[in-house]
Amino acid sequence: MPESACTNLGFPPGSRVQVKPEAGARLAGKTGRVIGGGFYPRSLRLVLDGSKVPITLHVNYVAAIDDDIGRVKSD
Repeated sequence: MPESACTNLGFPPGSRVQVKPEAGARLAGKTGRVIGGGFYPRSLRLVLDGSKVPITLHVNYVAAIDDDIGRVKSD
C-alpha cells in the first residue's frame, strides 16, 4: 500500500528529488531517488546519492528534479 501512496503524492518510485532547505542544514540540497512510500501518510522513502541506506522524509521536504533537461529525445 505505501508504494501506491507515493504515486498519489506525485513521486513515483525512481523519481529524482532534491531535499529542500527546510529539512535542515545537514540534508539541504542533497539529491536522491525515491524508492517508495513511507509508513506514515505523506512520507517518502528515498536513497540519497552516495548513500547505501534509505531515509524517510515528509513530502514537503523534497522537490522533484527534472531529469529530461538537456536530454535529447530519440524517436
